[in-house]
Amino acid sequence: MPFAALLAALAEVPDPRRAQGQRYSMSHLLLFSVLATLAGATSYQKIVAFMALQRERLNAVFGACFRRAPAVNTLRHLFLALGGGDLETAFRHHARDLNARPAPEALRTVALDGKTLRGSFDHLTDRKAVHVLSAFASDTALVLAHQELAGAPDEIAAVPRLMAELGLTGVLFTGDALHCQRDSFAQAAATGNALLVRVKDNQPTLHAALAGVCAAGCPFDSHETVDRGRHGRQEHRGVEVFDTEGLLDEPWQALVSCVARVSRLTYLKDTRTGLWATREEVGYYPCQARHGAKVLGSAIRSHWGIENRAHYVRDVTLGEDASRIRTRPGVMARMRSVALNVLRANGVQNVSLALYANAVSFDQLLALGTV
Repeated sequence: MPFAALLAALAEVPDPRRAQGQRYSMSHLLLFSVLATLAGATSYQKIVAFMALQRERLNAVFGACFRRAPAVNTLRHLFLALGGGDLETAFRHHARDLNARPAPEALRTVALDGKTLRGSFDHLTDRKAVHVLSAFASDTALVLAHQELAGAPDEIAAVPRLMAELGLTGVLFTGDALHCQRDSFAQAAATGNALLVRVKDNQPTLHAALAGVCAAGCPFDSHETVDRGRHGRQEHRGVEVFDTEGLLDEPWQALVSCVARVSRLTYLKDTRTGLWATREEVGYYPCQARHGAKVLGSAIRSHWGIENRAHYVRDVTLGEDASRIRTRPGVMARMRSVALNVLRANGVQNVSLALYANAVSFDQLLALGTV
């Protein structure tokens, strides 16, 4: 049966409904919601419409025995009653199974970054939009976990907890400047991993110290790359890695093993004049594990995969920014994450095209469940 692993994971979620009067299997309702999302559904109404149109085939393939599609309120009340922690546990189990594969030769990286569900605000109740911290496997493009927060500042305390909950070892976590915190470095080391982040003005003392190390020392490794001819933009990147042993003050000395200095020289073409303007930038990235310049440079660039391969796709293609689900929006967000993980596990690059193909061909949709 297609999507057997996903259905088994969803069956582990405790049913919050009373046993009396239940007409629909909860695991099938959740699975069909994911399938509807894979076919382009962006709201409760569209999910129910998908179930109504494909009810007979869904019954035949999955043995659901739905006599008719559920009402919109039935689905909405189920989503509102679901425990976020229980559904997240099932999601992580499924994501872990999709991500389980022989270890590649390259170092595995996991990006940590937050995203605001912009349409989840509610002015009537003075409720701000929900903020979600995500863990993203950069090599497989899979979302591994979520954690709902009140706002971006809460990410500082949430990152060490998420590192511990993931249960991963031997990976390199990457993050933006907000996550350059001693607790995050310490938690990464305690779990058998490492952390690589950028230092900016939020850590002026550390930034000055790392800049001084790079200015006075000699790199033990360096690597250069050039990106040419992309939409009137050319970028020359140089990565130099310096040892920090004995050169930093405590407690950073015990947490940082090396620092990567990334120099970017960007040429931007003015389409009206044909002239090229230049822009230079230098960034400092402390890392608690000693790696070469090529490895660290690749990890730094791969961190932004969570922006263009996850956040952007969710906002634009899956309609997350436009969604006006205000109560428990994290449940629908997890439906989108499961759908996106299924597509990525099947090697899909063009998500928009895949959603269209799934909408016009039920067989195409079922074929995704064989992975």
